[in-house]
This record gives sequence, structure tokens and C-alpha cells, in this order.
Amino acid sequence: MAPDTDHRTRLLDALASVLETRSFAEVTIADIVSAAHMSRRTFYEHFDSKEALFLALCEHESQQVLRLIVLGFNPLADWVGQLEQLTRTYLRHLQQRPGLLKALYLSLMSLGEKGLAVRRAMATQFAQFLILQVEFTRTVEPRKRPLSPVLASAIVGGINELILQAIEQDEAHALENLTPTVNEFIQAVLKSLEPQAS
Repeated sequence: MAPDTDHRTRLLDALASVLETRSFAEVTIADIVSAAHMSRRTFYEHFDSKEALFLALCEHESQQVLRLIVLGFNPLADWVGQLEQLTRTYLRHLQQRPGLLKALYLSLMSLGEKGLAVRRAMATQFAQFLILQVEFTRTVEPRKRPLSPVLASAIVGGINELILQAIEQDEAHALENLTPTVNEFIQAVLKSLEPQAS
């Protein structure tokens, strides 16, 4: 790993660690560089503010979760049959660091347009994954309608709302319990794509 990449990764990990015990508003650059065991100068060589680091952390975590889902997806198996496993894996990963999860969901929106843009990009990536997987199943079931971007966004938005409710109810550590509800919701949407009986 190149030194610059190593420093960047250490800063991302440091902020993630600090956010486990403090809110983003409370975190200072001094806290971050202390946790990363590096100087302020090195911090500013990579990020111009703690907000910029936080946005990068959000993007990084989103990529990590998406990679986990993609690696767990078997294109040769039945998509609906894999749904419970993928959902459980996804929620179990998120609940491992409830403090960080809370920061990612609640603090991101406090960053205005930049935070909204990152949130949109994250949601779009997950929606596109769903669209691609449904499109793959259409090679086997060509009569099935494609999953539209609007419906895919609705699925992602609905799941995010359930996660947000769990966070607000101090149940971020038990997101895996949402698996049956999330599965039922996604299956209902996917079933609406099937051809109607005449």
C-alpha cells in the first residue's frame, strides 16, 4: 500500500473508530489525528476539513457494503431464494458498528447539499445493483417487466427508512431483526414485475 493510500485509510479508520463513541458534531480534528497516530499536517495533506473526511468515509462504507453484497450474490441461483441471505448479511454488517451507523445516517444530512449528493449517490448505487439483478433474471423469465429506476429507488428508500427508525429507537445493534420485513417488502415489489394472469 502506497504511503498516501495508507495515510488516507488510517484517517478513515480513525474517524470511524471515534464515531463509535461520539457524535460527528463533537469530533475534532485533534481527536481524529490522535486516533490515527499522525500529525495535523498529514491530515490536511489529504483532507481540507473533518467534513471532507466524513464524506469520504460515507462513500467508503457504502462501497464496502455494496462489495459485500455483490460477493455474496450468485447469479446462477434464484434471486428471490437468495434474498433472505443477502438481506441478513447486509443488516448484520451494518449492526456491527451501531455508533458509526448512527453517524452515517443522521450526521450526513447535516452537511447540506454535499451530504445530500453523497447520500443520493449511495442510494443510486444500491438501486442500480437491484436493477441489474432483476435484468439478469429476465434472461430466464423474459416476460417479467424490468425494475424501473423509480421502483428500485423506492426499495432502497424504504429499507433506509426502516433502518433509520431502528436507529431512532436505539435498536441499531439489532438490525438483523428487520430481515423478514425487508424480505417481504422486496418480494412484494418483485412479484409486481411478474406477468399478470389473463
